[in-house]
Amino acid sequence: MSDSDLLVTVVVPTHHRCQLLRRLLASLAAQTLSASTFEVIVVHNYTDDGTEALATAWCSTQPFAAFYFRKNYNGPARSRDFGARMARGRYIAFIDDDCVATPGWLAAGVAAFDGRIADEPEIGLVQGPTLPMPGQPRPLLSKTIEIPQPTVFFETCNMFYRKAAFEALGGFSEDFIDRFYGEDTDLGWKVVEGGWSSRFAPEALVHHEVFKVSLLKWLSEPRFFINLPYLVRKYPALRQHMFKRYFVSKDSCLFNLLPLAVLCAPFAGGWSVLLTLPYFVQRYLSGDHMPAVHLRLARALMGVPRNGIAWWVLLQGSLRSRSFLL
Repeated sequence: MSDSDLLVTVVVPTHHRCQLLRRLLASLAAQTLSASTFEVIVVHNYTDDGTEALATAWCSTQPFAAFYFRKNYNGPARSRDFGARMARGRYIAFIDDDCVATPGWLAAGVAAFDGRIADEPEIGLVQGPTLPMPGQPRPLLSKTIEIPQPTVFFETCNMFYRKAAFEALGGFSEDFIDRFYGEDTDLGWKVVEGGWSSRFAPEALVHHEVFKVSLLKWLSEPRFFINLPYLVRKYPALRQHMFKRYFVSKDSCLFNLLPLAVLCAPFAGGWSVLLTLPYFVQRYLSGDHMPAVHLRLARALMGVPRNGIAWWVLLQGSLRSRSFLL
């Protein structure tokens, strides 16, 4: 197979997820795109859990080109960057090891690059939808990814890049490549602000594992938000997509009413509790993926410590980057 025949290279970073990787690789082997037009690169941030044996055996038996690389990187960004630089395809498709690609994923993602409108810049990136794994329950303490429509965060669990755009802009930025969060948002904005246009391909669907997590892990997840204020400073246009420009979300904005209620309590007494109602109503309404009323109520209450941690983390990030975002 010559490099000119390759449309797309799939880059899979993996770490300590042998069984989940097995499921993903099976979905890549079931793609409807012709085997002569794509390749797969698995970059393993090494763990002694059977991943190496699984991946090397899988690569050796596929009708398409497939390669395994063993590395010892700090986080997935360097794995993605390495895989992208090794890619021979015209396009680079990023997917994570806790995902499953639907059969038409590659075909739909590649086809979206042909949707350019006259006088529009060449399409540099295509995002596909990512939804929770069908049939898996979503308990109160769980983690998954749900992206039904285009986002400004360009999550690499399901992203396609034109390789020419990736190379022209230097790939993942050095100031983000070792940060565990935000490197994908940085890359997407770098491409868009570099003069390339973007597309959303609804048929390029990926499903994401629903993980049951401990209370401690669920509460600590917002610690990754610390890089968001820096991203807003680096790409000022990103601020326009934040809630009221200075808040990550409606939840994070309304959370500020809780400390305000505490401050007002000496003057307003019990009436100050009314200030907290918008926050709790918002938390309840945004939990519509949980049909049980008692779970939605629990989610609303448990949002207080979680949003409190997010508030503190974002404040630290704002002070560090001198860019306000809560």
